[in-house]
Amino acid sequence: MSELLTVAGMRDLEAAAMASGAVAGLDLMERAGAGVVGAILAEWPEYARGAPSAVVLCGPGNNGGDGFVVARLLAGLGWSVEVFLHGRADQFGPDARANVERWTGPVAGFDAAGGGRRPDVLVDAVFGIGVSRPIPDAVAAAFAAVRARPGTAPMRTVAVDCPSGFDLDRGIFLSAPGSAEKGGARPPQADLCVTFHRPKPGHVLSEAAGRVLWVADIGLGEGFSTAAGQLIARPPAPGALRLVTPRIDEDSTLADWYRHVAGPEAGAHKYDRGHVLVLAGGVGQGGAARMAARAALRVGAGLVTLGVPQAAVFENAGRLDAVMLRTVVESYDLRRMLTDERLRCVVLGPGLGRNRAQDLVPAALWAKRATVLDADALTAFEDNPQLLFNHLHEAAILTPHEGEFRRLFPDLSLAPDGLGRIEAVRQAADRAGCTVLLKGPATVIARPDGCASIHPALRDRAVPWLATAGAGDVLAGMIGGLMAARPVDRLDVVSCAELGVWLHAEAARAFGPGLIAEDLPDALPGVFRGMGL
Repeated sequence: MSELLTVAGMRDLEAAAMASGAVAGLDLMERAGAGVVGAILAEWPEYARGAPSAVVLCGPGNNGGDGFVVARLLAGLGWSVEVFLHGRADQFGPDARANVERWTGPVAGFDAAGGGRRPDVLVDAVFGIGVSRPIPDAVAAAFAAVRARPGTAPMRTVAVDCPSGFDLDRGIFLSAPGSAEKGGARPPQADLCVTFHRPKPGHVLSEAAGRVLWVADIGLGEGFSTAAGQLIARPPAPGALRLVTPRIDEDSTLADWYRHVAGPEAGAHKYDRGHVLVLAGGVGQGGAARMAARAALRVGAGLVTLGVPQAAVFENAGRLDAVMLRTVVESYDLRRMLTDERLRCVVLGPGLGRNRAQDLVPAALWAKRATVLDADALTAFEDNPQLLFNHLHEAAILTPHEGEFRRLFPDLSLAPDGLGRIEAVRQAADRAGCTVLLKGPATVIARPDGCASIHPALRDRAVPWLATAGAGDVLAGMIGGLMAARPVDRLDVVSCAELGVWLHAEAARAFGPGLIAEDLPDALPGVFRGMGL
């Protein structure tokens, strides 16, 4: 794990560092520009040869000041550099103005950006993390004019901190309806986005921030490059925002992560590793629950039982070996099973059926055990979500996809002009009184106290083949198997969810294209070996 910074958090950190005298604003700007140049040369080493060209579009704030540093450093390396400024130089603050004065080349307005040939690199240093409104049409027109210049070589676009007009807290572009380009005024997608110290939420919520993300150290202390492996050993604080990442420091390993969350101690027996009950639906509906059960067993649970209606016993018995089978007809049967304190976790929803879910969900939650609610366990209450919320407790987790989330929380908008994924999930967790995990390429997990985590399966960790029927059922089983490893009084639901989504994506990456949901549990042993377990 690594802690993420919001826009406000980054500003506060910079202000505190400068107020303490630890660093000057001019030094931060110089390091930021050097970080951008270093990232360009690392990403495209061919630019270290010859005489590449760059166009740098600068805005009137500190982001523009960073752009002038980039221009000066590239020119010092022998690049041909053109600089265009939106606004007036006298609008700059003192640090940015100093870098304008250090630039010895010409500066033109955005209306002149269409002249000349297409550059090798276009640097977007117009609007940075402080953007609060859509970019003006004149800015969008300047990007379009540079892109339209004649030339045959590809033009790479580099965003300084973020693409102009991109909301780094919500991970969306602030597009103006009816503006210059279809869908709103915006720059071309950045091939490379260079941010500083730590990623911000928008960087890991969407690839719209840039196809490649680079985090540069600018001397603000512990940054992303030092990867805080020590965060594995403590639950996140209320209101914290974490990135679920395999980056581990020299004192921690991936194996330590698993062992901390769910690893059995030497001499443990099967009940120490946890007993999971997965509830299944009727005849012909058991496949989803069987996949969840197999996932719970593979991820580390000591025992897994599948609870099925009487009519479905024979169908499921023919498909199960290590997973045990019990008849659970109605809520009375479930309550009786849950009197066994060794049964630590209940997973229900996949293939359960709406009527069966409405009967069994309250009974499952009655026992206050670790509980994973997915699929039908959520949609069964879409007409009266409060009925579900009245039963939930802190040892429960809801794992909706976007459609299920909208049914349970119809007023918490996930639309681009809405709350944004992080704030919507935080408010949902507060309302439900339990942890909520919103599935997607950027999965968001939140506790009722505002602690949130983001797991991005994006960029070099993208797994598009994970979008397959049943993958969510397997994830529910994985999380259930991890939650069963600890008694409820020692349970850290968020840490189990973080590890579960990471293992889920890693299993898909290990298997590769052609994946179907049944493959995911059987890919876990290879993942564990790769973790050093």
